[in-house]
Amino acid sequence: MKVSQLPQAIRDAAGVQTHTYEEIVAHIAGKYPLVEYNGREVYLFGQEREFSDHRHIVAFHETCSPPTPEHILSYVLITYCLSGTFPLVVDGKPATLGTGECVVLDRQVPHAVGETGPDDIGVNIILPEEFFDGFMLDGIADLASSFPSQLTTIGAPHGDWRFYRTAEDEVVRTCVERVLCERLEPDMTSPYIVNFFLAALFTHLMRTYEPHGQLDDVAWERSELVGRVRQYISQHYQEGNLGQMAQDLGYERTYLSKFVRSATGLTFKQLVNADRMRHAALMLRGTTQPIYEIAQAVGLANLTSFYQRFREYAGMTPQAYRDQKP
Repeated sequence: MKVSQLPQAIRDAAGVQTHTYEEIVAHIAGKYPLVEYNGREVYLFGQEREFSDHRHIVAFHETCSPPTPEHILSYVLITYCLSGTFPLVVDGKPATLGTGECVVLDRQVPHAVGETGPDDIGVNIILPEEFFDGFMLDGIADLASSFPSQLTTIGAPHGDWRFYRTAEDEVVRTCVERVLCERLEPDMTSPYIVNFFLAALFTHLMRTYEPHGQLDDVAWERSELVGRVRQYISQHYQEGNLGQMAQDLGYERTYLSKFVRSATGLTFKQLVNADRMRHAALMLRGTTQPIYEIAQAVGLANLTSFYQRFREYAGMTPQAYRDQKP
């Protein structure tokens, strides 16, 4: 499909919303529960979406649609405005996207969509936990920002979001256009090609949120140190030795411990454990190694401790996680 054909093709795929606001609310209320969030009630959209082995969902918001009530999605969400404007309210704050702009929402971030017109085309890219497996984790560990580590760490706080003014960003536009072309005219290889373009899009957004030129020297030094810490942990998660990391990075142990907690919202042990469990999850899905060998490979000789930590990480036992493999 040619890029010039995308707007009309997406209008055809998305369709025009024919339901009223009252009908939309009635449908959502009959399907999803209300939960309390900071003193107000929002709808909780669950984990029922089917990703198969694609590791992504690309969906379109209907044009001429009435507002969608505030809700929480249980996945990482990238919303991109292909044309017109796309009216969002994120955690109670207006965040209307212009053409070519996007927003990244972590899990548990409440948001609502305003009324859309005939030229307002919004694209939702929904990413489950599995999207961040493999090479994505290695790249994220090198980024000098705490936001990507929060997005990819199940045990981290999940209430953050970022607005990106990317109207003139050729990388973002190219990645999104190629994703949409593959989505609208797919073949057997399309899911894999889309995953690569989405990985490029995600990494580009994460690395461009706080460029060096927009930070003072102190702020940049702190941001850079976050990236160095994340990279060190990704390379030494089996050992998980804070004292050794402080020595190797040239900082005092107590200072570095406090810095990690203040900069990431997690302790050094929590960050190490998250990396251990991510690598364990990869081995559970990608190998037939016995579970006790996987525990030892990620630095946990105590099998009971490994089972407890993995259950806290994934919400299930290692064997149940392995059995879920498509």
